[in-house]
Amino acid sequence: MARIAVIGAGTGAMAAAARLSVAGHRVTVYERSETCGGSLGRYARDGFVFDTGPGLLHLPAVYRDLFVKTGRESLEECVTLTQVDPASRHLFADGTAVSLPNASRAGVVGALDGALGEGAGARWGEFLDRAGVAWNRSRRPLLEEPLPQDRQPLGRDP
Repeated sequence: MARIAVIGAGTGAMAAAARLSVAGHRVTVYERSETCGGSLGRYARDGFVFDTGPGLLHLPAVYRDLFVKTGRESLEECVTLTQVDPASRHLFADGTAVSLPNASRAGVVGALDGALGEGAGARWGEFLDRAGVAWNRSRRPLLEEPLPQDRQPLGRDP
């Protein structure tokens, strides 16, 4: 198998490195910061600690799948997951605010309709449906299967 360098030690890079390693490649990860985690890092000063980016796992199933396919332990054995509600709060420049509930598609649709107007929730749901189709079509060939020996078809516009 190949020797592969992964630049950066954020969550995406570390997931790629783990999958490549399990596939039998020799992987080296290079990170210029003192710690791993990318935007999920922390900054400490004068007894205070600040998150340097989002600390939410919006798609825990993606991380569960990564742990199942690359590790010996489950996600829950390595990380404490705490469900929060609301999942997020968005503030817009015009003063509009919307809090999105956790684990409730109907609740999110209602919150978006209430804050942004009737139909906003349905449009969000349609976007999620399209994203789900794209994820289902690309996950296996792009993340889980080795590239084919004949890579010429990958250069063509589908």
